[in-house]
Amino acid sequence: MHVVAQQFSFNYHLPGADGQFGRRDVNLVSNSNPLGIDPNDPAGKDDIVTTGELHVPVDRPVVVELSSKDVIHDYFVPDMRIAGDAIPGSLIPIWFTPVKTGTYEVICAQLCGLGHYGMKGTLVVDTPQDYQAWLKERAELAGTQAAPSSPAPGALQPQNKPPAPAASASPSPGQL
Repeated sequence: MHVVAQQFSFNYHLPGADGQFGRRDVNLVSNSNPLGIDPNDPAGKDDIVTTGELHVPVDRPVVVELSSKDVIHDYFVPDMRIAGDAIPGSLIPIWFTPVKTGTYEVICAQLCGLGHYGMKGTLVVDTPQDYQAWLKERAELAGTQAAPSSPAPGALQPQNKPPAPAASASPSPGQL
């Protein structure tokens, strides 16, 4: 999944049922399209985009690519000791395996502007069933197909190491 930071929130981008991210372009960013997903790209038609709250399944490695739309931010989940910088024009991979269900605070640990104090979010670690229900709900809210019954390839992997990043699955540094 992608985490795209901006003053002063975190946006989350997950591939849809096809397991592929839609193309993103900074020139397409708007209030109704905060990540600039290309509406003409078939791979993006079923993508899931949320702001502020991300759900992940327990006991499954989670692979995240961090980036930023504006200034340097830091994606920090203190309870899990997870942190990584989100830098404009870069994709910074991090991965972790949540081992306990619950709701955890996400904060920006980089002084990123006057509203830095309010840049917070939520990471919810669900049971596999609750995670699938959340994916289905998000897909229905977006008006897309139901989410796959198992995590999308490249987004969440059942093995104990992160997958090698696929060049075609991520935007180039000139994009978001």
